[in-house]
Amino acid sequence: MTTLTAFCARVGIDEEAARQALAARSPRDEAPWYMQAVLGFGAWVTAIAALFFVGVMMVLVFDVEEPNFAVAVVGMIIFVASLRLLHSRPEGAFAAHIAVAFAAAGTLLAAAGIGAPEDSLWLASIATLPFAAAAIWQQRSLLLQFLVVSAALILIMLAVWDDWNDRIGDLPALLIPCGTALLLYPPRRDLRPAGFALLIVPLLAEILADDFIGGGAQWLGWLARALLLATFLLLLAANWRRIVDMRLRLPILTGIAVTTALSLVLSSGASAALVMLALAYTLGSRPLAAIGAAAEAYFIWRFYADLHETLLVKSIILMSAGGAVLICYGLVVVATQSRRAS
Repeated sequence: MTTLTAFCARVGIDEEAARQALAARSPRDEAPWYMQAVLGFGAWVTAIAALFFVGVMMVLVFDVEEPNFAVAVVGMIIFVASLRLLHSRPEGAFAAHIAVAFAAAGTLLAAAGIGAPEDSLWLASIATLPFAAAAIWQQRSLLLQFLVVSAALILIMLAVWDDWNDRIGDLPALLIPCGTALLLYPPRRDLRPAGFALLIVPLLAEILADDFIGGGAQWLGWLARALLLATFLLLLAANWRRIVDMRLRLPILTGIAVTTALSLVLSSGASAALVMLALAYTLGSRPLAAIGAAAEAYFIWRFYADLHETLLVKSIILMSAGGAVLICYGLVVVATQSRRAS
């Protein structure tokens, strides 16, 4: 885990100002996580019910059966009103959650109202960009920033794939280095949710490609593999200076070589999960570690299922790969223990 002093020195932030900003956020202002979950669920159910009622009213009263400009205007109004509610720091977690739910719904309504009449994903994706900028600017809700930025990224990827599926199939891999850089070198404005979106949305795209297109059809090019491998190696290089004992460097280099070779064999999604695990170690982030481990397990399972070999050959391949990684881990453990003993 990076200390506050080291973090402030690395990014050029005044340590005293950072401590005052952290102290200003009192734990009493936030409900426990389980209450946040219950209130968030209730807020989202309430928002969905209210939007369903508005949709029924527009169909029955205003005879609006397809999304159009009027729907886009309603979405903009909902989004602005929700931002206004967030800006006034609503009392209670329920009001904050319902404001986020309505703001996210307003973004999608505006995108549908602008893109649907022309049957254009490009117009819908472009329409989300001002909402994403506003969600980043508001800084009141990190969840809203994550949801709106994720929606914009998904629509942009769908629009690109709709026109240039064969030529820009590796587009999700371009987002992961951007998210990594954003989390490693954060700007003054909090863009962590946008960084998480840049990391998670590509993984979701790869999972959907596996399930609905078959075989990870979007990430087959060497551009994706090269970008992800370069990002992984850069993260390892950033942590290399922490290793001061020369006896540890050789087994760690062996492990890096084995992991790199495996990443060239596995799918690009597995390489992306590997980048997320390395980033989680660098930042000391448990959420990133959990997401990366779950994604890695999924993509290894998909790799096993997609192999056109007998069960015996599949088992031998995975056992060999796992054994090689465990041997490297054992060498690191032995070197660490011998250093402590000496």
